[in-house]
Amino acid sequence: MEEYKHYMRPAGRGIKLHLGCGDYWFDGYINIDHGTYGGTDMKIDIKELPFQGKVVEIIEAYEVLEHFNRYEADDLLNEWKRVLIDGGKVRISVPNMDGLIEKYATNKEETIKMIYGYEDNPGHKQGYTQETLKLLFEEHGFKDVVISTDSLPERPNEPQLVLEAHL
Repeated sequence: MEEYKHYMRPAGRGIKLHLGCGDYWFDGYINIDHGTYGGTDMKIDIKELPFQGKVVEIIEAYEVLEHFNRYEADDLLNEWKRVLIDGGKVRISVPNMDGLIEKYATNKEETIKMIYGYEDNPGHKQGYTQETLKLLFEEHGFKDVVISTDSLPERPNEPQLVLEAHL
């Protein structure tokens, strides 16, 4: 019989979650969505993750948080805090409302879709600026909150906020 490598989980290590994965599959992650898509490993409601506390090293969620209103976002971040290990990391993106307002002047129809959601993925319930997104995460006890105004590679024309924070 092979000996165990570790008696318990090594400090600073845990599972990796990609929430709201859609068709994007991340190697080494559990790819989770509420529907069955090309990248989905688990079909569950991300508001109630089926993991014990303090077992997740990193959560990545791109174009997800804006689909929840402010109260739902509070519950969602509390759930993320529950499952994240001490020092765990969150990396997310949301539409950049300041950037979308600037873009509206030159492309109204497309910008409205970016704000409210496209036909295949409607239901944006909340908008964020750098300030409001940072405040939300800090209010929930996240530290080292850094936000950049990048665009995602798969959405180069859509203004985004990309946040990284630690618990």
